Amino acid sequence: MVFVYALSAVTIVSLLSLLGAVFIVLQRKILDSITTYLLAFSSGILLGTTFYDLIPEGYNALQGNIYTWVIVGLVAFFILEKFIHWHSHVEEMEGGIPSKKHVAYLTLIGDGVHNFLDGAIIGVTFLTSVPLGVATTIAVIAHEIPHELGDFFLLIYGGFNNKKALWYNFLSALTAVVGTVVIFVFSKDVLVVSPYLIGFAAGNFLYIAASDLIPELHEKRNVNISIMQTIFLIIGIVLMWIVSTHLKG
Repeated sequence: MVFVYALSAVTIVSLLSLLGAVFIVLQRKILDSITTYLLAFSSGILLGTTFYDLIPEGYNALQGNIYTWVIVGLVAFFILEKFIHWHSHVEEMEGGIPSKKHVAYLTLIGDGVHNFLDGAIIGVTFLTSVPLGVATTIAVIAHEIPHELGDFFLLIYGGFNNKKALWYNFLSALTAVVGTVVIFVFSKDVLVVSPYLIGFAAGNFLYIAASDLIPELHEKRNVNISIMQTIFLIIGIVLMWIVSTHLKG
């Protein structure tokens, strides 16, 4: 019965990825006009998640070694992006057009790892006690709402259309269900590797924000736009600080 509770909870968390459907009703022209602010907000979400959530959580288990795994994650996604760029360059040489799909692919991979860990944490807390599992699920939901919206915007930025972004974001969110199932199949022993995955995911988020998104924000030179970008960036960071400090426990 506990497994049913845990599976129901993680399914609800996964369905949060469909919140992007709210924005499908907007015309693409309107969405494009606010993309730069959404990118700033998403950058803040990624930075806040990295420094207020993932790194501190990994540090509790690995101490200073967590930074090694952050670097491993960062370098790994640098290499991965190089490969994707090379593949895109080949497509362009064959008559294709340039795209920013590498951002979308990196986002999906990193978010998949992050969601898997959320699912694993939910599974472990339900194994401990149902009330603790429910409390943890509520905390994860509070954490995931802004995060999933940010991911949806990143997929749009990466060149996906609205429906494709929604669908792929949902598939990435389903790794949370996999994480819960893995915990119940292999019990708590699987958590031995979770701190390393946390560091790896942190490196991924840091790389996307610092290498892909923030440089894109600098393309806009208008003073008013720059001020609004900064505000949205700070909002994203502060939001994740609030969630991590006051809602995750």
